[in-house]
Amino acid sequence: MDLDPRLQRALDRVELVSGSIGDPGDGRMCLMSLVAFLAGEPHSDAPGCASPLVQAFAVVVNDHMPRAARQRLKPFAPRIIGTNDGFDGLRAAVLRQTLAEEIPPEAPGQQLTDCTAPAMGRFAKLRRLWRRLHKDERQRLLDRALSRDDGVYLAREAARLIARSARRAADARERERHWNAAIGLLDRLCDVGAPLRRGSGVRAERLAQLENTPRPRRDAVLARREDGRSALHLLL
Repeated sequence: MDLDPRLQRALDRVELVSGSIGDPGDGRMCLMSLVAFLAGEPHSDAPGCASPLVQAFAVVVNDHMPRAARQRLKPFAPRIIGTNDGFDGLRAAVLRQTLAEEIPPEAPGQQLTDCTAPAMGRFAKLRRLWRRLHKDERQRLLDRALSRDDGVYLAREAARLIARSARRAADARERERHWNAAIGLLDRLCDVGAPLRRGSGVRAERLAQLENTPRPRRDAVLARREDGRSALHLLL
């Protein structure tokens, strides 16, 4: 997506982090707190300018993405400003269609042996049961996401479904495919109502503040801690 060059340079000084931790003063924020900052709102991961549905989806994706992939979310911050526009019904329809038709399935055979191989030994029945449960889990999660007429719930469960699939991916290419799906879906959600929004919504004084923020320095220990929290969130 194309951004104003000045805004792009300012966002280069931001590091997106997981959870609600972070401090605008040192350029470390989660995606939604970056939205609040750019819009001139108090530090928060629930800015009033953002659609509750978009917020629910973005928070889960931000928290579960690996650090490097998470930085790809920065250009969405100015686009999320102004999405609290009454169009969440349309966004929920986009979510339902995407979940039903386009979200990539988990690759067959992940973490499992070939289901067509003959089962051997006294644990054969347990192995077959595990394969069936693993195969059916994604469908159960999908059914749960689609079961309620609540756009915010749907958005949260859709993001959790993608995050689970990414975490269980067999390799880096498969993992990237799931995160690309998450980014593509966030792009669609932000597009809803976009022609009616005027301007970027970014406050000039906040942009100037970012421009004077030192570039973030990555702490390896903190990176491992954040990734550990992301893995824990998926188990809850």
